[in-house]
Amino acid sequence: MEKIVTAYSRQEWSALDVLRLPETLVTAEDKLELVLRRGLIDAPILHEFACRCAERALSRIDNPDTCSVAAIAVKRAWLRGEITNDQLESARDAAYWAAYAIANDAAYLAAYGAAYYDAKYAAYWAADCDAKAANDKGTELAWQVETLIQMLEDDA
Repeated sequence: MEKIVTAYSRQEWSALDVLRLPETLVTAEDKLELVLRRGLIDAPILHEFACRCAERALSRIDNPDTCSVAAIAVKRAWLRGEITNDQLESARDAAYWAAYAIANDAAYLAAYGAAYYDAKYAAYWAADCDAKAANDKGTELAWQVETLIQMLEDDA
């Protein structure tokens, strides 16, 4: 055990350091909980990650609600500086009410989370959607960790 602690002892950790820790030491869910926050990862990456998680969750639904799909497109337009905060807020509200109308289905909440900004909640709801679809939640969490690693490496 001492060798493990020594091997992973350091003063500062980057998001990539945490995400690359062995699953035997830190679960994918805990890794995401630790890194999906402002300051550790640049905001544009968090926004895009939230969009990807929401898209993946919505892809599991036949005929997803158009407001939820549009919320992701609007978020990306906002990231490119093409629309205002007010327009983003309107799309976010539409996605929220779409989720509310169908009893807060996790995939729609993931789209709302993506539009609202919170990558942590978009990722959580996407994983929850996978679990409710009788899929392995662990598979979704592993996809999220690998996707985030790739995004951070591409940004470096």
